Amino acid sequence: MKYPEPSEYPPYFKLYIDHIKSDNILKVLDEQVIDIQELISEISEEKEDFAYAPGKWTPKEVIGHIIDTERIMAFRALCFARKDKTPLPGFDENYYVANANFKNRTMYDLAHEFAVVRESNIALFKCFNQEALDATGTANGREVSVRAILFMIAGHAVHHVNIIKTRYLGEF
Repeated sequence: MKYPEPSEYPPYFKLYIDHIKSDNILKVLDEQVIDIQELISEISEEKEDFAYAPGKWTPKEVIGHIIDTERIMAFRALCFARKDKTPLPGFDENYYVANANFKNRTMYDLAHEFAVVRESNIALFKCFNQEALDATGTANGREVSVRAILFMIAGHAVHHVNIIKTRYLGEF
C-alpha cells in the first residue's frame, strides 16, 4: 500500500502519520497489538490511575482514548470505502474520556478491548481494494482518504504510546 500524500488528509493528521515509516500499514497495525499489550503490562497498578499533571489523562484514559479514536476512525474508513458521501462529524476526545469511566476498569480489560477492536479493524481493512483505499469523504469538515485514516490510526497509537513511555514509564 502506498504511503498517503499530504493532499489526502488534513494537516493535523501529519503529526500522527509521520510516526509511521513503513508503507505496509496492515503489518504495522498488526504488530501494534503485541506492542501495546506489552506496554500495558509494564504499567504498575500505582500508575494506572495517576495523571502526571493536572488536567492530563491517566494511562487507563490514554489507552481508552486510543480505543475510542480507533473506533471512530474505522467507522469513517468504512463509510468512505463504501462510497457514503454523508459528511461525518468531528468529536471532542476530552468529552469521550471524561464520560467513559475508565478509572473503574482494569488495564487487563482495556488491553483486551484494544486487541479485539484492532483485530476487528484489521479484518475490515484487509478487505479494502485499491478503489476503497483511494476513496475519500468528509469528516470534521475536512476531506480525508481511507488510506490516510489507516495510517492515522497507527500513528495515533504510536503518539500516545510515546506519551505513556515518557510520562509514566520514564523511557526515552
